[in-house]
Amino acid sequence: MAQSSTQRSTDPASRKNTPWWALTMAGALSVAVLAFAMRSGSSGAQSHAEITPEPGQPSTGVIGATGVIGADDEGEARPARAAGAPLTLEAASETVSIEMYSAAWCSACSRAKAWMREQNISYHEIDVDQRTGAMGQLAVLNPRRTLPTFDVQGEVLVGFQPDRLATAIRGAAQ
Repeated sequence: MAQSSTQRSTDPASRKNTPWWALTMAGALSVAVLAFAMRSGSSGAQSHAEITPEPGQPSTGVIGATGVIGADDEGEARPARAAGAPLTLEAASETVSIEMYSAAWCSACSRAKAWMREQNISYHEIDVDQRTGAMGQLAVLNPRRTLPTFDVQGEVLVGFQPDRLATAIRGAAQ
């Protein structure tokens, strides 16, 4: 019996006829819906999806300070910031979700990573050439897909401008 034109076949061979752009758009839409759902569900750093490495890939994306907020790298307590004292970028980055979409060939990305390393800024690097689905996520945040692109607690910054990035990090930590 012939299949109705409104029904879709679940036969894997029929998927070969699906245009690549339709799959790309469906993937981008899925990422957008997921990002919206996660951001509207709660506030703070927990609202961002945790991107895990592909099986068999090393997890090298988190750069910078890794200790508990209010403790140094060995877990020793450190004094709290005095009221009115300026918030350092290092301290601000520990309380804010910072994702950087980058690629190894991108010279602006290399400069951004070097600057953030000098400032001891904690961030999550997403290499769009190495991570499956990263280009689709990037397209949702930045339709032009230019690098580097930063997602600082939901604020998207395109390109590397140290002053703008520092302002966004401090602003998100306030």
